[in-house]
Amino acid sequence: MFSAAYREAKDEFARCCPERMARLSGAEYDPDKKEIRVVYLNRSYSLSHPEGRFTYPHDPADLPLEEQSLILQYLAQATGEPLNNRWISYAELPNGMLHDRPFRIQAVEPLVRVFSGQPGRLLQVSRTLGGQEVGMGDIGVVIPVFPKIPVAVILWVADEEFPARANMIFDASAPKYLSTAALYILGSVVTERLKKMVM
Repeated sequence: MFSAAYREAKDEFARCCPERMARLSGAEYDPDKKEIRVVYLNRSYSLSHPEGRFTYPHDPADLPLEEQSLILQYLAQATGEPLNNRWISYAELPNGMLHDRPFRIQAVEPLVRVFSGQPGRLLQVSRTLGGQEVGMGDIGVVIPVFPKIPVAVILWVADEEFPARANMIFDASAPKYLSTAALYILGSVVTERLKKMVM
């Protein structure tokens, strides 16, 4: 599935004007090298245009194909829409209600299992991804996944009345940059990154 999505994203990226993609996405374009540089999860990646070939000298691990697809889609689909500064749940995204339950199982519930007993660790590990504390829940962090797509992760610890719970929410402008399906993958990737830094 991801290979088909990757090919489609790569083709769309190749068709787009690199200067325009950089301007609308908050990335940078180097016309001499014909490369777009974009920050993704607090690391800088360069993509040749139109080939869509990735170089990431600061990241020793190979970037999974699904994440390469996300970056290509983000650049090609960026609209330049400013942040709305209003948070919405996955269910509030276009057609998000159709896949909200699977999203919660894959992206939200693991956060409760991993961090409910050590809420301070959520703030600690999120800083590796560029996260900053925000006044939501018992612990809340905003992670700038892309220059124009912040994601907030919120954790409530258990008390006498309620069990521990979590949420992952998006700026209301997020659909102007990625489809609801791509934001599903993005949320899952953020959760996996946070989990790996603890386990």
